[in-house]
Amino acid sequence: MTWNAEDFAQAWSRALPIDQYLEDLLKEIPNEEDPYAKYLVINQQRVKRLTQRLRLEPETEVAALNAQPGTKWLILNEHWCGDGAQIVPIQAAIARASNGRIEARVLLRDQNLELMDQFLTNGGRSIPKTIQLNEAFDVTASWGPRPAEAQELVQRVKADPERAHRYSEDLHKWYALDRQQAVQKELRETLEIS
Repeated sequence: MTWNAEDFAQAWSRALPIDQYLEDLLKEIPNEEDPYAKYLVINQQRVKRLTQRLRLEPETEVAALNAQPGTKWLILNEHWCGDGAQIVPIQAAIARASNGRIEARVLLRDQNLELMDQFLTNGGRSIPKTIQLNEAFDVTASWGPRPAEAQELVQRVKADPERAHRYSEDLHKWYALDRQQAVQKELRETLEIS
């Protein structure tokens, strides 16, 4: 089933405002029986660090202020997602910098698979996935799960059986070296599509 504007409006009404989502992530207490618990703790540290240190590039601030009024980012993510911990705080900062032109909300992927399946990456349910909507809840663009350069790195590392098990380590090293520049650049380009 292909979604229409009414479907997106209903999903939007169920989604958490992005700052609330981040607050919930930071407050969540890991359940030791959950296989993803170790990732939650790491992601809480990443989100805290990024939230404290992030400085948007001037071009990103301008893009946010010039965004089409009524732009909505509906983001599919999960608290355990390492890419999400690197990206969602940047999206929150961009939305705040937009003076209300961009509103961002988050839905948990695993509770919204029907929506996720409309936006697969290479056939997979990769997150975070950002669905950009206009005021009428029409899709204007989608982005994610990560910047193109990082996506190529992941594919390259996963294709090498000797290195595949360390893809996450290589990926987060890439994020550290990139210093949020690629994420900001690609989100600026996504805003221009609206």
